[in-house]
This record gives sequence, structure tokens and C-alpha cells, in this order.
Amino acid sequence: MRITSRLGVSAGLVVLAVCFAPIPEALDPALAGLAMAQDPFEPEPGAARPSRSRSSKKAQRGRTKAAPSREAAPAGESADASGARAEPKTEPGELSFSKEIAPILVANCAGCHRPGRPGVERGKLDLTTYENMMRGATGGSLAVVAGKPEESHMVLRIKGEETPRMPQGNDVSLSNEAIGRIESWIKAGARLDPGLNPQAEIASYAASPEEVERDRLAQLSPDERERRVEEAGLERWGKTNPDLKPEIASSEHFVVFGVMSKGRAAATLKTMEAMLGQLQRAISPDVAKWGEKVSLYVLPDEKDYVEFIRSFKRREVAVGELGDHDLKTPQPYVVIADPGGEESEAASPRRGASRKRGGADAPELEERRTTTGILTEQLVEAAVLAYGKSPNWLAEGLGLYLAEQAERGGSRYQRLRAAAFDAFRQGWTTKATETLGGGRGMTADEFQAISFALVECLASPQYQRLFPEFAKGMSQGAEKLDDVVNEVYGVPRDVFLNVTGEWIATAYGRVR
Repeated sequence: MRITSRLGVSAGLVVLAVCFAPIPEALDPALAGLAMAQDPFEPEPGAARPSRSRSSKKAQRGRTKAAPSREAAPAGESADASGARAEPKTEPGELSFSKEIAPILVANCAGCHRPGRPGVERGKLDLTTYENMMRGATGGSLAVVAGKPEESHMVLRIKGEETPRMPQGNDVSLSNEAIGRIESWIKAGARLDPGLNPQAEIASYAASPEEVERDRLAQLSPDERERRVEEAGLERWGKTNPDLKPEIASSEHFVVFGVMSKGRAAATLKTMEAMLGQLQRAISPDVAKWGEKVSLYVLPDEKDYVEFIRSFKRREVAVGELGDHDLKTPQPYVVIADPGGEESEAASPRRGASRKRGGADAPELEERRTTTGILTEQLVEAAVLAYGKSPNWLAEGLGLYLAEQAERGGSRYQRLRAAAFDAFRQGWTTKATETLGGGRGMTADEFQAISFALVECLASPQYQRLFPEFAKGMSQGAEKLDDVVNEVYGVPRDVFLNVTGEWIATAYGRVR
């Protein structure tokens, strides 16, 4: 019989060996609200690992990480010896079809020039694959004549030298830069990148807009990239509050704009760099490939935050909203309203953030928020959502989990644990399933609490080694959950839910 388990259960068992499940330090009443003594995730290779309790070490003993399965690369992509997808290579100075031409075709042409569209059915050009594009229209005219852009109907149409002009539509045309790239690619031989399948859909390997932007930024010098970030930051700030000039401070990955002392700005940047390191260890270094520094806008007042959101997000601020983010735009950013001004980061309550939870007799819990805590929550959530197709529950849960490290605990996280324990008592399998499915019909507080609890369980000492593999699997999309759970933890979903539920019952029962 196969002993499944990276989750600490054998075949046929559906409960956690709780004697090996250490209670999170933050749940101990004597330690609640204090900073954790160590990075909750795996240290860098070669770094000394913090000591664990005897029970934690015992749980780790005897568990080995199975070799990752080697998957075949999708059509149109090659794989290296490890099974990872290999990046198509081009000669130095040669235009890459996948990175520089395919994105133009996918964004502007392939939507109409494909099977099922009337024009294609009448014998027009099919641009869904490289092979079909090079074959040309069924009438015999060639869209692309290798080495001869002046004879290529694609070029003649996009330049307006032949009718109908492409793309069709009033005032729709490609930029001169895009037209020039297509002409240069055809003149150089109209070649497909080595390793790509000419019969594969062009959309399957075309670089995303984000990848195109990163490649463009990589061609700029570090000083030029930083200058552009500062210029964009000052422009955004000026549209929000033109009467107030921000102080600017920079670190390796961030530029902070705010009304704060130099010392506080430096401390904020130091904490954010540490939180970024934890995020990368929790998932992958690739989770932070933004191409340029992230702007951290710490606006001095909530009314400034409201104005920023109206100006740049074109929406109204929701009740209780603390921040927002956009890591997919040029000069990516996180924006928040400053919760404490020049007050102590460790003790400053957010203005208007005190909340009373529970019934009439429930004690009031003053939820103390810090600048770095809110920034961490927003940054992590944005980074996880931008990492493939990661689900919302993972983004929110990990954002809250790391925000607690930045805020050194606090009543907010005890409230989340209490709410997750209530969900367990109501029926954990049902509540967790609703959360993993996107949280439709759930309250925002309940979704956050269960997301946080799931991440805290999976990031606990006995499971944290597997968390990066789990998070990477989930970046393929929420619908991959069953496959990922089985591959990473060696159990089906029902066992996974029972194990996490038992962990919640044991660990969070002490919160009550």
C-alpha cells in the first residue's frame, strides 16, 4: 500500500497527526502581536535554519521531496533536459517572431483572420498559425514574401498602399514602429524562432504585453529606468495633490513617494525589501519580475487616496478599502493612505480603523495597521495575481500572512483566525470549497479569513518546504487545484480539506 504523504497522513486516514502540528507562535497569548523570530519561509541556500521544536523536527524527519514530474512541452514549445520549457532562441540582432511580431498579429489581426470568420471562409488569409500565414490566401496571393516586404501584401495593406487597409476600422492603424518591425522581419527572411512549431497557434507562444514591456525596459540603462519611474511618480502625485510635494527615497526594488522623514522612509524601504524576499522564497524569484522598480505611494490623507483612485483607476473607493495596486502598467505601483504619519510604526492605529466585531457583548478590537503592513498586503496580493493565473484566495491569503509579519501580529489577525475557526465549526469542507472556488456568495471578511487560514496552514513549519511547489502549480489556474494537490501532497482533495480543517481546529481552537 502506498503511504501518501507529504501531508502527514497515510492512505485511508483523513485527519492530521496533531501531536506533530506545532501551534503557530502568534496564537500563544503570551506572544500575540509580537514579531516572529524568523522568516516563516525557507531560508536561502547555505543560511542557518532557525531551530524548531522537537515535534516540528520529528514531523520533518523521514519526508523526502519527490522529483518533479516531467511534462511534455505544449505544441510550439521545446523543453530542456529538466522538462522545463525552453525559451526560443534567435541570433543576436535578429528580430524574434514570438517576441516582436507575433504580439502585433495577435493584438491586431488574428481576431478577424481566423477560421469561423466570414472573410476567412471566403478564401481570405488565415493568421492563426505561422504555416497558414506563409501559405497565404487560398486565391494565391502571399501575405508574406520572405526577403521582399515590397511584394508582401501584409505590408502593403498595413501601410495603406493596397486596399482595403488593415487593420480595418475607422481611424485604426498600426504605429510606424510596429509597421517597421514587420517590414524588417520580412526583409530579414521572415523566419520563425528556432524550436517553435509552425503549425502551433501563434497566440500560444506570442509574448504577452507585459513580456514585451519588460524586454523594452531591459534595453534601458538603470539610471534611465529610475528616471522614468520618478517622473511618472511625480506626475501621478501631482494629479492627486498638486499642492504637496512628496519626498522620494529609493532602494533596490522600490521607490517610495510620501510625506515622511528620511529615517521613516528608509525604514519603510528596508521592511519592504525584507517582505519581498519572503515572497520570493514563498513562491519563486520569478514572482517579482517587474522590469523596473515598484513605486510605493504613501498618500498623506484618505481624501488624497480617494482622488488617486478616481483619477487612475476610474472608480470609487469601497468602504474599508486600504490600498490598491497595478503591477502590469508601465511604472508599476502600490498606493495606500498613510495610516500613521510620523507616529511610531509599531503602535500607530490607522485613523478610523478601529472596529467592533461580534455581538453586543463582544470586546472592541482596535485593529492597528502600519504603513509597511498595508503596503505588504497590497504588494503581495498584486504580485501573486500577476504570477500566471494564480487564484484570488492564494493572493489574499498570502498577502495577509506576510502583512502580519510586517505588522508584528495584532488583533486583526486574531480576528481572522477566530472567523476561520467559526467557519470550521459551521462545516470546514463546505466553507473551504466555497473559498477555493472563488468565494461567490461569501462575505469579504469570511473569504479573507479562510484564505488566510489555508495559507497559514500550508506555510506552517511541517509543510512550508512544499509551499513553493504548490503555489507554482496553482499559478496554472484555480481549476488545477485537484491535480496540484495530488501531485504536491499526494492526496485527493477531500483528504486535503480534512487535513487543513483539523489543523485549523487544533491551532485556532486556542484563539477562542
